[in-house]
Amino acid sequence: MIRRSPRSTLFPYTTLFRSAERLGASPLHAASAGLPERIRRLTDGGAQYALDTTGSAQLINDALRALRPTGHLGLVARLHTALPLEPGTLDRGRRISHICEGDAVPGLLIPRLTGLWQAGRFPFDQLIRTYPLADINEAERDCDAGRVVKPVLIPAGTGR
Repeated sequence: MIRRSPRSTLFPYTTLFRSAERLGASPLHAASAGLPERIRRLTDGGAQYALDTTGSAQLINDALRALRPTGHLGLVARLHTALPLEPGTLDRGRRISHICEGDAVPGLLIPRLTGLWQAGRFPFDQLIRTYPLADINEAERDCDAGRVVKPVLIPAGTGR
């Protein structure tokens, strides 16, 4: 959602930087040194919210250290290993939650997102790329390589 507040976006792929900038974020490379400190500077003392889509223990700990007091980190990636948290990452009221399938009520969320998109505040159409279902392997490769944010598969015979 587009707002007038500082946003920073971490990407493991430089190919997504241009998309982040176009949508108003300050892109940062996930492997850069001093990442939490840089995010705290960009967000005037720390981010209030962060969203991790990687499942990487290192990036999750970095995101927690980049939060301001009472900040909240959401995890959407499925974790396949234990998540060791570094000392101090949950100090000062910081929180961490796992988000499953959006943790939303579709009947409420979809009309809200549609309204935000119509108002020009949620440009989801700039984040997706459609693929015929037969190209599922290409869609996965493009996503894994950072060439697309969200691949959308279209089954054959649906008129698209």
